[in-house]
Amino acid sequence: MKLSKREGRIVGSAIDEWLETGVITQSDSEKLKASYQVTSVDWSLIAKYSFWVAIVCVVFSVLSVLLDEWLIALIQNVFDAPDLAKSGFFAVVSAMFYYSGVRRKSIFPDKAFSNEALFVLGIVSTAIAIFFIGQVIETDSLTKLILLAAIVYGILGLWIPSLIVWLCALLALACWFGIETYQWDKSGYFLGLNFPLRFVGFGGMLITAAVYAQRKWPAKEDFAVTTRALGLAVFFFSLWVVSIFGNYSELAEWSQITQLSLLNWSVLLLMSSVAALYFGIKFDDELSRGFGLIFIFINLYTRFVEYFWEGTHKALFFAVLAASFWFFGTRAEKIYRLGSRKMPKSDDVSRGHK
Repeated sequence: MKLSKREGRIVGSAIDEWLETGVITQSDSEKLKASYQVTSVDWSLIAKYSFWVAIVCVVFSVLSVLLDEWLIALIQNVFDAPDLAKSGFFAVVSAMFYYSGVRRKSIFPDKAFSNEALFVLGIVSTAIAIFFIGQVIETDSLTKLILLAAIVYGILGLWIPSLIVWLCALLALACWFGIETYQWDKSGYFLGLNFPLRFVGFGGMLITAAVYAQRKWPAKEDFAVTTRALGLAVFFFSLWVVSIFGNYSELAEWSQITQLSLLNWSVLLLMSSVAALYFGIKFDDELSRGFGLIFIFINLYTRFVEYFWEGTHKALFFAVLAASFWFFGTRAEKIYRLGSRKMPKSDDVSRGHK
């Protein structure tokens, strides 16, 4: 049986605990650990990304179906109705999609693509319903509607439960935060922070909330991991942008300074990346380790371009880049080969325990 690294850690910890409490013997422990193999590739993550792509394709397919004449006529009749009726219609449609998704999820739990596709259609219908609610109450505030969408998606995501609906809630919350703080001051600053630096704080809040939720409600671990992944992405990407542009809201101001004056932001990004890498290695957390390692390289290569693009012969510049990528590539290949040699084959394991 093949398990991902995360699943392998959980199963291994359970076996060790059973051994310590006397539930199983040492021989039983060895047999159980030999019965599974930890894969080097996280196929569950690949499957998750694949199903997201599949959902996008389903949405495009539905949009193509909407070109049929009878559907166009139906939509025209709906859009001739009052805004309250339109909102109610799409609310009912979204409820039907969510109900169908939940029902299919209970009957066919292995059909993740089609189940989640129904939730995506429900998400779209919910957004349209909320838009028409805004028309009914005649609000000019887009941020209020976005915040309402974030709340609705958040409740639905936890209740269904559905990670993709929960992710939409987080993205809607991020959009609300960005637009709301952008409108706060015409100078482009919010509490003295420019747009990217505000999202550094927003990403940090998501990470903190996710870590707390994962400890407080372990049953919702998948939701906490999704929140932390988005928080890490927002935090590191925003901090990388700050390391290039600093805390300036106008390009005219930024063009007057040197990149060397922004070195403190680069150091902060490096320290944050190293801290994430250390945390990931110490606690065997692939998410933190991955983000830390990726942004260490992004930071170093960004600084290389900033400081050496001007005044360096382009042949030498690209030669150094090629040499560095070749070096890291050979080191990665060496690590991969060592891991392959150490990984026992299932046949060898079975023969050794016969």
